[in-house]
Amino acid sequence: MAEKSSGWTCRNFLELVGKAGGAAAVYETMTALGLINLPEAWAGPPALPPGSGAGKSVLILGAGIGGLTLAYELSKAKYHCEILEAQERAGGRSFTARRGSVITEESEKHGTTHQECKFDEGLYLNMGPGRLPYHHRRVLHYCDVLGVPLEVYVMSTTVNRYQTEGAFGGRPQLNRRIANDTQGYIAELLAKAVRKGCLDQELGEGDRAKLLDLLEVYGDLGAEKGCPPEAYCGSTRSGCAEPLTVFQECTPAQKLELGALLKANFWRHKFYQPLDFEWQPTLFQPVGGMDRIVEGFKRKIGNLIHYRSEVIDIRLQEAGVEVTYRDRGTGAKKTTRADYCVSNIPLPVLNKIPSDLSPEYKAAIARGKFANTCKVGWQSNRRFWETKDEIYGGISYIDNVITQMWYPSNGYFTQKGTLTGAYNYDDNAVTLGDMTLAKRLDEARKGAIRLHAEFQDDSLVPQALGLSIAWQNVPFQHGGWVDWGSDEADDKAYATLLAPDRRFYVVGDQVSTLPGWQEGAMMSAEHVISQITGPRAKLLGAAPGHAVHAPNSRRLVQGRG
Repeated sequence: MAEKSSGWTCRNFLELVGKAGGAAAVYETMTALGLINLPEAWAGPPALPPGSGAGKSVLILGAGIGGLTLAYELSKAKYHCEILEAQERAGGRSFTARRGSVITEESEKHGTTHQECKFDEGLYLNMGPGRLPYHHRRVLHYCDVLGVPLEVYVMSTTVNRYQTEGAFGGRPQLNRRIANDTQGYIAELLAKAVRKGCLDQELGEGDRAKLLDLLEVYGDLGAEKGCPPEAYCGSTRSGCAEPLTVFQECTPAQKLELGALLKANFWRHKFYQPLDFEWQPTLFQPVGGMDRIVEGFKRKIGNLIHYRSEVIDIRLQEAGVEVTYRDRGTGAKKTTRADYCVSNIPLPVLNKIPSDLSPEYKAAIARGKFANTCKVGWQSNRRFWETKDEIYGGISYIDNVITQMWYPSNGYFTQKGTLTGAYNYDDNAVTLGDMTLAKRLDEARKGAIRLHAEFQDDSLVPQALGLSIAWQNVPFQHGGWVDWGSDEADDKAYATLLAPDRRFYVVGDQVSTLPGWQEGAMMSAEHVISQITGPRAKLLGAAPGHAVHAPNSRRLVQGRG
């Protein structure tokens, strides 16, 4: 018998790494050894050979952004695609309300309700996604090829507001005052600590001098007349206390007290959200509403969509998938078959559809809970936030059930406009979503008054023109985005859904590292296309030894705080 080799092999080395550090360590080691190729920057959608899909069929369940992207790309390669959409419109959560739009909700407390948008012609509000980050290259690519013009979306301005009843006497404060005064106090306190030698172990003499110089500029220390050196006495970065004249130069307003800033707890109410990567400038929005992207897809593949087609059964076959659906208009049941089936149905909805998917796959689908989220929209008959408050775009945050107010980044200097009067999640979304439609508007108005007294005037902001949406109550949606966390059960479910169950696939932002973003839906579509069309499938699934972690949905959709 030959003696066993005592030498090291790549395999037994990786096995030992796995025992010591787990799958993540194996993956990192394989990457370092060049055994796994790191992904390159996105360079465009999969380049499928012309005609490569001829004779092959793909059934897509749901006309959300992921399903539309998938159908568009596969159709170019001559795959025969059909889309079954349960609702009367395409786009899923990419929904823009304009005059005549209807919002339907279903809940145990209030049954089925309908709201019709009564905005003036030409006005609209994005009730789902509302912005496109500059680094979301896929969505910007499709806007280009689909002929969807873009304009700049303003995420934050220094004149946006923060309000809480817990500080400042309940008066809303400008973003720049809170930001600059906080920065000034931090700089002053740290400078004092450095001068007292509290950081001598961490800093050498040269670095201490450089840090003090940095803090002086960072906090605008000693900048104002009569202010001691290296002290913070307020700053003209926050604006001028009095209007400028040829006799009156800019002098800073009295600084906010440090105790009041700490009592305000503003950092726990999304004040620093614009600093997170997904919201950093520059952001964009489609001219005329987010649904312009959906309309762009429909111009190309709208003939593939069968509306009011509710999937009621999914059966996997040896070489394909059979789906039964109900025509919601006639009630008739129909059955169709395809070589491949891709579900863009939100996971909580898919979980309730009878199927013969594997137990592991069903468990993964059941794990994908969706988050509660609400929006409220107002039409204002005068753009008072611009003419009076000098607010041109951006978001004000508030310690209230409405959470935030968005100001439009379009239509500047015109007469009328629309405001997102609430965008919330978590417990606030549950509270608002459980209210009657009328009560929601009442509560949203109360919160809005705390930011702008003009909301007390119904002739200026008519209650009759307000509308709301609680996405958790919307049929065939059941929430705003998949609420992946960070535990191992979510990791396992997410990894399972990245691979197919035989010829059944899941697509959408719900199975991407960007939940809640259209870029994530397009990323997922690209992933599934590669699985269906070529040998890359084996590399793109949840392969053994490949560390796969579910994304932190809350951080990616809500930001910190």
